[in-house]
Amino acid sequence: MKKSRFIYSWLLFVCFFNVKYAEPAEAQVSAEDEFEDYLSSIEADFYNFEDSINRNFADYMEQAWQEFTVYEGTEPPVYAGGLFFTGTIETTLVHPRDSFFGSFLHFPYMVEEGLSLSGLSEKNIADGWRKLGTVDFTSFFRAYTGYSRQFSLNDWGNYQLLKYASMQLYPSFSPRERTLFLFYALSNAGYKAKIGRVEKDVLVLLLPFAEEVYKLPFIKAGEEKYYVMDISSKQLKKLYSIMADFPKAEKVLSLHISEALDFPENEIGRKFTGKYPFSLSLNRNLLDFYATFPLCDLSVYFSAEPSKTFTNSMDKIVKIHLKGKSRPEQIAWLLDLVQQVFIHKPDVEVHKTEVYYFPEETAFYPYADCEDLSVFLSWLICRYVTSEVLVLYYPTHVAIAVECFEGREVFKFRNKEYLICDPSYRGAVPGKIIPACASLKPVIVSYSKQKRVK
Repeated sequence: MKKSRFIYSWLLFVCFFNVKYAEPAEAQVSAEDEFEDYLSSIEADFYNFEDSINRNFADYMEQAWQEFTVYEGTEPPVYAGGLFFTGTIETTLVHPRDSFFGSFLHFPYMVEEGLSLSGLSEKNIADGWRKLGTVDFTSFFRAYTGYSRQFSLNDWGNYQLLKYASMQLYPSFSPRERTLFLFYALSNAGYKAKIGRVEKDVLVLLLPFAEEVYKLPFIKAGEEKYYVMDISSKQLKKLYSIMADFPKAEKVLSLHISEALDFPENEIGRKFTGKYPFSLSLNRNLLDFYATFPLCDLSVYFSAEPSKTFTNSMDKIVKIHLKGKSRPEQIAWLLDLVQQVFIHKPDVEVHKTEVYYFPEETAFYPYADCEDLSVFLSWLICRYVTSEVLVLYYPTHVAIAVECFEGREVFKFRNKEYLICDPSYRGAVPGKIIPACASLKPVIVSYSKQKRVK
């Protein structure tokens, strides 16, 4: 009988091996043929154990689901402070494509027989889980982990990869069958997830996040928020789901990008004119990926590691201008660069809602808001000058402060001196903030340090 073998199989196997078979070396089987039998018996025990987890969870799902209140997505803080641009600029927006952000991936063929949800009763769902449990996913997850490493994916990228795989492997699946597959695959890959039934004919995927996520509807399971994916919150008031998570699922999906994503190059350029004329190279495939991101806590954007394409392009522009300058002069030059080359305009005027940008997005789109410019400037200073950068949150504005030992208008924080740098206040030197915030006390946050480039 085929066995379901997933990404954590070997890890669990090692744990099982160490606990059950920890014996002195001299006591273990030494003959080659006997040793093979020995390993086979361990493997059989392990997969019986794994199958029992899936069977028990299917039995649990067959019980009556409970009703959950669906809460409307939380609105993000709106930051619009700065000196605004009032003209218009033509722009070309990024559109997602059929490939996985520039790559046409190949997963092992998976037999589609067996998984057919004729209804969405508790028994229908439990039977669907059982049927998936008869499929051998070993080769599938070998390909999945290989692609995840190849592209240096974060958790959100892994989720997108599984969505892409479900479309490629099961094109004839209905949306609800694909949702069940994603729930099964994510759970067995170690991620916490739930499914929910909306009315009688819609099945939705529910995911918790390590960071605050905005605008997505959610339910509360204990103290944890599970966000409803791929569905509007406008008419959704309640759904039915299960309280417990799959026993092997312990990881909460994170949106942080701690390692530069490595998608195939699809280079597009942007030319800047004016005081600092230069051209910048960007990867459209990465921009497509960013476009899938849910709006989330600004810590994700401030701590993200940009792509090699972008950083290499910026290195060529920045390093030559910083050479020979003192530290205060370098900070002042980078601040002026951001103030001059980008056009500040409130998100509500451009998008009718609040959005946040990663550095590459700020470099691509024609307008940026104060938090986007602060993210960009923070990355520049962390990369080229110092890792000691603070983020200053005012009620309707975001700026940064940089550790500096020179300057007339420094302020102290934890026994160190910092200069305010406001990238959306065009012409303002270090130490100056927009007039509306000059008398206000900001919330000061320090995010993880980034390595400085020599």
